Amino acid sequence: MAAHDNSADPNYDVDVLIVGAGPTGLALAAQLSAFGASFRIIDRRQSPGTESRAIAIQPRTLEALRPFGVSAELAAAGRPARQLHLHLPEETLEVDLFDTGMDDTAFQQLLFLSQTETERILTQYLLSRRVRIERGAELQDLERLDPEDPFAGMEAKIQRMDRGIERIRARYVVGADGADSTVRAKAGMDWRGGAYPDTFILADVEIDGAEPETVHSYPTEDGFLFLFPLGGPATWRMIGIKPPHRPATLETLQGMADTFTHGQLTVRDPKWISTFRLSHQMAEYFQRGSVFLAGDAAHVHSPVAAQGMNTGIQDALNLGWKLALGARGLASEELIDSYHAERRPVGQEVVSTTDRVFKLATSRNGLKKLPRTKLLPAVAPKAMAWDGLRSRLFRSMSQLNVNYRGSSVVDSGASRFPAALSRGPRPGDRLPDADVIYQDRERRLQDLLATPGFSVLLCGPGWPQDAPARLAAALPQLAGLLNVRQLTAGSSLIADDAGIIKDVSGLAFHRLGLSPRRAELLVVRPDGYVGYRSAGRDLSSAVEYLEDLTGTADSTAVSA
Repeated sequence: MAAHDNSADPNYDVDVLIVGAGPTGLALAAQLSAFGASFRIIDRRQSPGTESRAIAIQPRTLEALRPFGVSAELAAAGRPARQLHLHLPEETLEVDLFDTGMDDTAFQQLLFLSQTETERILTQYLLSRRVRIERGAELQDLERLDPEDPFAGMEAKIQRMDRGIERIRARYVVGADGADSTVRAKAGMDWRGGAYPDTFILADVEIDGAEPETVHSYPTEDGFLFLFPLGGPATWRMIGIKPPHRPATLETLQGMADTFTHGQLTVRDPKWISTFRLSHQMAEYFQRGSVFLAGDAAHVHSPVAAQGMNTGIQDALNLGWKLALGARGLASEELIDSYHAERRPVGQEVVSTTDRVFKLATSRNGLKKLPRTKLLPAVAPKAMAWDGLRSRLFRSMSQLNVNYRGSSVVDSGASRFPAALSRGPRPGDRLPDADVIYQDRERRLQDLLATPGFSVLLCGPGWPQDAPARLAAALPQLAGLLNVRQLTAGSSLIADDAGIIKDVSGLAFHRLGLSPRRAELLVVRPDGYVGYRSAGRDLSSAVEYLEDLTGTADSTAVSA
């Protein structure tokens, strides 16, 4: 077993018990491992899943997975979709995908990759960290260690197929065990929403006659048909509404293709065919005491715009570092509670938006189908020709626009301009990316800040050489969790100073909303969001922010 199995606190066997080893649980395990937290990850399945319900990875997810060194492998394995062909009654509208509004990220395409491949790559990373996924282990029950204190930890009763019942005492339990979450049920957390009336069919198949590396959509009065360029285990993923009283067979798939494409496509060699029902449901709370929900255990919705798995992975990466710090006694109660406060609004927005779009795409009743059958053909060509609209759409779909503005654990220094007068990311926004020079090599800014812990970015001129040492001395509790960098304007022809990031093009300063002649400080959270920023060279303000965040306000003050 890995070192992740033993907790230093005798009251607990582990800091975190993760229930569920899908993409959400695996991403959470990756972050906990990077922080050195003790955890175990269990799954009721005897082996990894072979059904690839989730098939797309968004740019923001690839950014968020950077600290674990798997983003490049995922990007290389995925198949980019460069166009959407919207097959309207009178014309086929060809829309370039992610060709605008994506300049500030290294990952500028929606990538299609089977969930099985995503899980495989994350599992390989965990194996390299000596983390074992415990399969054939099913949660039976959860009980509080102290009935009077919901935050005192939980005891989990686990049914193991190889050796009977086991009990695990955990400081925190995270349910990443899907829509039918046992964790959610045992913790008594409400689950609200409804189901869609239709039964849907999806299949991984070969299709003759479809333009490759293109998403195809066929909206008609009968509903819709989607084709996605999957690549493997088959070239295409086909999704549509299953005709009533028809079996899930190749003949049914061909009949659907004939109906929606007027016989233009030939469907063959199915690798997998499945039927399913869809719902739009959400937990009322993502946290109850020491129990947390993430991914499909917290929210389920239609597959519109490929948001589900990506939202779950980002749930995990918002939560993991907070629990890891909490296990070390380095998280204020406010920081732990911020998971629900930050992620539930994101989940609510995804559920609401996909519900509205999905109803427009699938309704076959009276006036409800008019937006699809009449309005879409009239409006879509003009709307898709508007770069500004497409840019906002792609940034929203890619999840680059997700933010935590207004969170209680992000803040600005008193010397900052009011938000309405400021440029660049506000506290709570994702840190934008740019090419920079570091140690005479071209690098990406996000890569240089993708470390387990907090990054302090000292921007502009005039910072004392010993600023990193001062911060380290003032924050000894964050030893190993504090990455201090300086960003300056510069030329690639001038030799590097140790530890200096040079912005030769000026894009980093521009995207951060900074002047290279004005000093400013940013604290970047472990999940890649700006937690704090202030103008001037006042190091003590960053120290105070990090002390408040970690609940360690007795540290030594520093001066500029």
